[in-house]
Amino acid sequence: MGLQFDASPEEIKLFLEEADEHLQLLEEDLVRLEKEDDTADLLQAIFRSAHTLKGSSATLGHQRMAQLTHAMENILDKLRKDQVTLTTGVMDVLFEALDLLRVLKEEIVTLEESDVDLTGMLEGLAAVANQEVVKPEVKVEKEEYKMELDSHEKQVLREAGEERNAFLINISLQENSEMLPVRALITMMTMRELGEIVKSQPSMEDIEREIVSTKMQVLLLTDKPVDFLNNSINDLPDIVEFHIDSYQGGESVPEEIEVQPSVLAQEAKIEEVKVQNGSNNKAAAKDIKINKQNRTVRVDVELLDNLMNLVGELVIDRTRLAQVLGTLEARYEDTDLTEDLNRTSIHIGRVTTQLQEEIMKARMLPVESLFNKFPRMMRDLSQKAGKEVDFQMEGQETELDRSIIEEIGDPLIHLLRNSVDHAIETPEERKAMGKNPVGMIKLGAHHEENHINIVVRDDGRGIDPEKIRASAVKKGLIAEDVAHRLGDQEAINLIFASGLSTASKVSDISGRGVGMDVVRTNLEKVNGAIEIHTEVGKGTEIKIKLPLTLAIIRALLVNLSQRVYAIPLTSVLETIRITNDQIKIINKREAIVVRGNVLPLLRLRELFNTPGVAEGENDKIFVVVVNMAGQQLGIVVDALVGEQEVVIKSLGKFIGDVQGIAGATILGDGSVALIIDVPSLMKKFTAMAS
Repeated sequence: MGLQFDASPEEIKLFLEEADEHLQLLEEDLVRLEKEDDTADLLQAIFRSAHTLKGSSATLGHQRMAQLTHAMENILDKLRKDQVTLTTGVMDVLFEALDLLRVLKEEIVTLEESDVDLTGMLEGLAAVANQEVVKPEVKVEKEEYKMELDSHEKQVLREAGEERNAFLINISLQENSEMLPVRALITMMTMRELGEIVKSQPSMEDIEREIVSTKMQVLLLTDKPVDFLNNSINDLPDIVEFHIDSYQGGESVPEEIEVQPSVLAQEAKIEEVKVQNGSNNKAAAKDIKINKQNRTVRVDVELLDNLMNLVGELVIDRTRLAQVLGTLEARYEDTDLTEDLNRTSIHIGRVTTQLQEEIMKARMLPVESLFNKFPRMMRDLSQKAGKEVDFQMEGQETELDRSIIEEIGDPLIHLLRNSVDHAIETPEERKAMGKNPVGMIKLGAHHEENHINIVVRDDGRGIDPEKIRASAVKKGLIAEDVAHRLGDQEAINLIFASGLSTASKVSDISGRGVGMDVVRTNLEKVNGAIEIHTEVGKGTEIKIKLPLTLAIIRALLVNLSQRVYAIPLTSVLETIRITNDQIKIINKREAIVVRGNVLPLLRLRELFNTPGVAEGENDKIFVVVVNMAGQQLGIVVDALVGEQEVVIKSLGKFIGDVQGIAGATILGDGSVALIIDVPSLMKKFTAMAS
């Protein structure tokens, strides 16, 4: 029998989304905690995430998850109070607990209980929490809380009896809290359930008139124990801080109640509203949740894909409309009809462009959502490899289409693992080389023209082209004489060959020769390119070049025997015009020399078996220079048509994958243009050359 939770499907979905966010925040902040010196605010943030996760999982009915987060919370609370020393061992236990929390969260997805036994982990957490750190006593100036009472209120306190105790409760609400009066109302309704309100600031009348601030003060008579009060207030939404202080009523009630903050003072900052079972504030809490969702709405990715497809159709029609207008103007010159059509066309074009931009923005995500998963991974990898690594990140705010982000996660994992295992030397090796014993690995992202660059850089040993040549020959990938003729950059590019590895031994991290070829293959799926720049003994920089989106791209349109082809601009370096006598035969292949470098040529007509002869074949020849992974190729075409935004359409399952063709697009005149797949084209050219 599977697990069951006392919640609707919508509530479970909301919990899972929030749980993912809190688990990710916990991981990011725990990694920071190990590195930073001033940890007070950071510990507070970690404690809040754990506390929120504990409360929401308990409300859902997942007791094991609530039990584990409570045990973590105990350690975090003692860390805040300097009662436990922060060590690597403590961090390891917290990270292990975090991993188990992810497993327990998946039980809610699958509705099947995992075979995880929490006994050992709970005992380990309890052992850490029971550490005692003796600190010198520090005298802290105590804050005083006061409340003026009239004669009637004093009389109420005198007649309280022995069964009820008086507590002065001071509450601070979150400053940027939405619908602050509702938050205050929920708090007062909870106070009424806990006991009799002798006096409050603001009063209930003021709250109903929405005269409120972030500070609340309640004098409460109740028979409830302090722990019960603490838990009840702790679960209220948007509470930043609260203090519960006892007062024993009697005949000699002073004009002002003066109490000192007790050890019961707690801090809690609840990020989301939690509806309490059996509470009268359920409707108000739902109103607040709806209000928040009116500002930010979670949208299914499939809906965004459909919207992008519709916008793509509009882009095609926009181009078609502009072409029809041009034909009409040429045929009928300037008339009222063509002028009206021109104005309408311009307006539709502007609106379509704005709509396209807005939909693309909705699909964009900061790469931070991907990058933030790596610090924990790098921490574990460096410890496992026995190396000291300073992992840095920059450009996390750079935005990229969510579909591309999903595809580049695995390639980045491969590159970062290789950096730890292959690139960074051991501390002893680095000291012997005069380097800092702590190696540096930096992951960054930035915009460049109409694409995004993601760069992985290290200050390690670099890639030795001689070792690459030797490894390629040893594994039979190339002949020895061919290896010697390769330039250093060509030799380094052999690292993308399947099965190539320069690792002296296979480790748990890498070294099996199945990494870099997978990286390039995955990147080619999203029209990405990869380049490697390295210097032996100094380090390596690996640059990944990605389009902003996969749905609509800018392309260079070229003509070939009256047919139009589109080449993605992300792959185009330049266009040049040459004469036939500039073409040379090198290694039985056509090539030209451009600025002192040999550029091999590929005639697109021959590759696609396109009939006809280009006009001006012996006079002027157009060459589109493309680049992929540092390798350049000149594609010979008949003519250059111009740049244009094109919508990528799949060739469909009936045609399937065609090497050299990435898809098709519909042009303004309704004709179909094939989109050149530069990576597979270069692969095909390399195969032909060999």
